[in-house]
Amino acid sequence: MEKITPNKMRPHTFLFILMWIPFICNAQTAKTSDQLDQIKGLYEVDNSGNISYVAILEDLNLTEKEIYDRALSYFITKYGDANSVIQEKNEAEGRIIGKGIYPNVHTGNGLIARVFSVVHVLRIDIKEGRCRVIVSLTNYDVKSYDGYGNVYPSQYPITNTFPFNPKGAEKNFHGQAFAKAHQRVEKEIKELEISIREGVISNSVTKDDW
Repeated sequence: MEKITPNKMRPHTFLFILMWIPFICNAQTAKTSDQLDQIKGLYEVDNSGNISYVAILEDLNLTEKEIYDRALSYFITKYGDANSVIQEKNEAEGRIIGKGIYPNVHTGNGLIARVFSVVHVLRIDIKEGRCRVIVSLTNYDVKSYDGYGNVYPSQYPITNTFPFNPKGAEKNFHGQAFAKAHQRVEKEIKELEISIREGVISNSVTKDDW
């Protein structure tokens, strides 16, 4: 009988392993627990079942139109690919909404390799001299790889998983994925604030005395 090594796993063997993963990867490590403890209270689960972050940018010293134009430039620069689409542009109401993906947020390695990306919505509400930024994390977009290099894609709501579902399986995989998604959100908000306060292109580059 042929011995099946990890590199020779057949697709049906891989699917069998997937069925057992919830039972053998259910524990979270101390590292994951510490990371999740550090970010508690910095987000909330909204009425749509998404994980939301809210930041108010004050004292912008810009008109509503200037803020809108800079926010729109940020969207066009950051969300110009096929996976990231501006869903709403409403200058009269001072609102821009876009949907995107944070790619390759976390790679989990165990019996299988699993790459987590995060689907999110970015909303900006604009008033004179200030704006509100809302980032909502909705789904994990996951690609699992077997020993042959075959890809098994899946997508599911983040709030169905640990730590939002205490009984959720694969606590360490999902705990790490969420902790790193949180870091992506913090980076997004910082980049957006810089772009609005200074413009997408630095003021030092566009100064008049050239």
